[in-house]
Amino acid sequence: MLRTAALKAALPKRYKQAARQAYLRASAFVNAGSTVVCPCCGHTFRKFAHFFGRPDQCPQCGSLMRHRAVFLFLRDALGVPKGAAILDVGPAPALTTWLASLEDVEYLPVDLDSPQATLHADVTGLPISDDSFDVILCLHVLEHVPDDRKAMSELFRVLRPGGKAVIQVPVKPIPETIEDATVTTPVARERRFGQYDHVRICGLDYGLRLEAAGFDVTEEDYVERLDAASRIRFGLRTGEPFYLCVKPARAR
Repeated sequence: MLRTAALKAALPKRYKQAARQAYLRASAFVNAGSTVVCPCCGHTFRKFAHFFGRPDQCPQCGSLMRHRAVFLFLRDALGVPKGAAILDVGPAPALTTWLASLEDVEYLPVDLDSPQATLHADVTGLPISDDSFDVILCLHVLEHVPDDRKAMSELFRVLRPGGKAVIQVPVKPIPETIEDATVTTPVARERRFGQYDHVRICGLDYGLRLEAAGFDVTEEDYVERLDAASRIRFGLRTGEPFYLCVKPARAR
């Protein structure tokens, strides 16, 4: 496992993406059917493609469970008003296509090197003016960022007062977040944090970090609102909530 971590880290991202796309194309053929549907792209399958041991990824658009859950939350619960400015940190194709298609919406995907991004920048130092966005998405990004508190501060800064940020990290059922700045190699990170490109294990206290950045924070497990048939149909399960973070009208 540890040797694999080093190989993954050394392999250029474009090769990993190409290999994954080839796997998804094969999975789309093998899993043709109509048992599950991806709400992000509308395609149906017998089952989703495996991702980390679970049938979790849409073979067509690449959505994972977290993308489908946030898509439904944005579309059916939170809503994206016309004229909204949306910042998407670490964009995923499944959400990018939909968000970019919304009428009268200013959409800015940002990442260090993703081809999905139109702005290539570090989340700990965004070249963006204060109070610029109404909605921010940041899904499974902060567990990769060494200075996540600086990143949270930047997200707070560029969000408009009253704006909402949907932030998600993989939280483990431990009281406190575990991190160690001396762990820097892919192999050591795989051993310590469970994944070669993670820099911490996020604990149940992670919402407090977001509150310390100035946000009003609510933990939201949107999948719990859906009935059992919808969960099966969309390939969703409870227990992977996200944080709905609001910048107070009078920011602290």
